[in-house]
Amino acid sequence: MEILNPWAFLLLPIALLPFWLKSHQGRVYTWLEIMPEDQLSDRLNLAIKAITALLLASIVVALASPRGSDEKVQRVGKGAQTVMVIDRSVSMDHPFAGDSSGHVAEIKTDAARRLITRFIDHRPDDMMGVVGFTNSALYGIKITTNRDAIHAAIDAATSPSLSQTNIGAGLTEAVGLFDKIQSTGSRAIILLSDGAGKLSPRVKYLLSERLKSRNLSIYWIVLREDGDASIFSKEIYDEEREPNSIQLHKYFQSLNLKYKAYEADNPETLQSAIQDIDAREKKVIKYTETIAGYDYSRVFIIFSLILGIFILIIKNLRVHE
Repeated sequence: MEILNPWAFLLLPIALLPFWLKSHQGRVYTWLEIMPEDQLSDRLNLAIKAITALLLASIVVALASPRGSDEKVQRVGKGAQTVMVIDRSVSMDHPFAGDSSGHVAEIKTDAARRLITRFIDHRPDDMMGVVGFTNSALYGIKITTNRDAIHAAIDAATSPSLSQTNIGAGLTEAVGLFDKIQSTGSRAIILLSDGAGKLSPRVKYLLSERLKSRNLSIYWIVLREDGDASIFSKEIYDEEREPNSIQLHKYFQSLNLKYKAYEADNPETLQSAIQDIDAREKKVIKYTETIAGYDYSRVFIIFSLILGIFILIIKNLRVHE
């Protein structure tokens, strides 16, 4: 048994108030001897005080929030331990290039939120973390099986932010999340961005060491707009003029890790990329799920409500002359 708010027990003396306070309800007599003895009323009055005291004590115990001990259950499923690394730069709020009919295309963050949410719901056994990034990493949620927490983190990570793209900070934060859980099954980072910032040699070295030591798979989905250079381009650039996205693509390839890149020009190609990742990352996964202990405060609240109704019934009993 665990008490979340033990300070509430300081209020327990309140339960004695019904025995201390005297009721002034009824008629006033100048001489008590003329009143007939009424044992039933005396007993009912004592019962009301006892029930009221019990009601107040129940409310105090409910405020203390007693709950049972958490239970840890071993689960076995099919999925992966993944961290979604999501670009929160302002450019992510731009639409895709559009379609041939001339209609305005869906906003990239809206499409990402919708399809990632579907991806999460389709993989109930996954353990997932979320990291957003702009000029720095924005912690979202640790690697967990809590779907409500993951959905909230995805909503936060697909909201607008600054105009900078520091992928190095986002990836570094994502790699660190794997240190806080036991390794089991497949482990992957899914990077979703519409561009790439420049990585310094120091960041490249540190990131490569951490990625290799944890043997992480990397998936990169590039959300392209018209005019953006393709990371799969065969064009030869001068070293100083090579687009950052192509440099990052070559860097990932040089790590000798499991790496797959995708380019998405519209919601359909984004969905296709996510479906391909879904098919690739389905291995046996073992994890420990923590089941919260039973919340006994609800029992005391319901008990208090029943006592309150019972008091109202007794108080409205009258003998009419």
